[in-house]
Amino acid sequence: MASFELSPGVVIDPDRKQAYVMDPAGGIAAVDLAAGNDLWRSQEGAKPLTVAGDALVSQAEEPGPANTLKIVTLNTDRDGQRMVESLVQLPPNVHPAIAQAPHRSFTARAVPEGGETTLSWEFKQETLRGMPPGPLQVLPGEAPAGVSAMAEAADHPAAGLAFPAPVEPGAEPEVQRGAVRINLSSGSVAPAIPPHFAAAAPAADIGQTSPDLAPDATLADVPQPQFLSADGNHVLSSKRIADDPHWDKYVWTIFDRNTGARVGEFRTHIRYGPFFVKDGRAIYQMPPHARKTSEGLVSKPPQIEAVDLSNGKRLWSHPVRDIVDRGPRPP
Repeated sequence: MASFELSPGVVIDPDRKQAYVMDPAGGIAAVDLAAGNDLWRSQEGAKPLTVAGDALVSQAEEPGPANTLKIVTLNTDRDGQRMVESLVQLPPNVHPAIAQAPHRSFTARAVPEGGETTLSWEFKQETLRGMPPGPLQVLPGEAPAGVSAMAEAADHPAAGLAFPAPVEPGAEPEVQRGAVRINLSSGSVAPAIPPHFAAAAPAADIGQTSPDLAPDATLADVPQPQFLSADGNHVLSSKRIADDPHWDKYVWTIFDRNTGARVGEFRTHIRYGPFFVKDGRAIYQMPPHARKTSEGLVSKPPQIEAVDLSNGKRLWSHPVRDIVDRGPRPP
């Protein structure tokens, strides 16, 4: 079965029963899906993109030209040993940073085909602005400042009028896209026609937004809402069963998409997270969160977690690097 992306920076290889994740300490960790332990780590790459045979294609993160994207291919059968690297020249104003900034983001995706992979990228950038002024308030008897075409407010029966602030030019983000083909043996790079770039939910939205199934794709007799697994093989029905201050407020019930058979259920504190099922385990990603305990406030980074679907018992969890800028926004 082909590899798939659970979320940005988390790639699943179902045949090897491994996950390749961005490690909070930097680099990539290969995680055993059965036990949750690290099989190997590599500092050569930083963000896994896809798996092609025994090759893990990853985006590197190291000092270099600001508009050069470094792609490193690692050997999954040799503890992440580097196989080959490729340098992709981007337009001068495109910065291939892995971490997201408040005003710009870079996303790379790779699709393997034979001994090559098509790497597509998207760069979004917008001008940082402060909070726009509120609507212009006009009191009875006053004329709106700078709007000579408007009648004086005294001519209007309303107690006050509001005029929207003018739209600032350049408010829409600038978006650039491109694609190349990379030879996984030699590392050579050739231009490619950019495929359709279906934007993924931002990392900050994991657990908040979800891929609801279309009405014609839902399972009969399964409660709504229904969500599709990352590999397309299972369907999740999420139900809230408790209010605050209970922590695990939701029950996730998972069904086989092909047969409609119920696979199992468990409780968690989020309505939805990217998930898949392997060997009787549900493996899903949680967003960063904080919880007040008897020992004080406990904060956790994003993480993938495995649950035994036969009894709802949590088996293991593994942290994932948070690439979202969660600092305060400009005032």
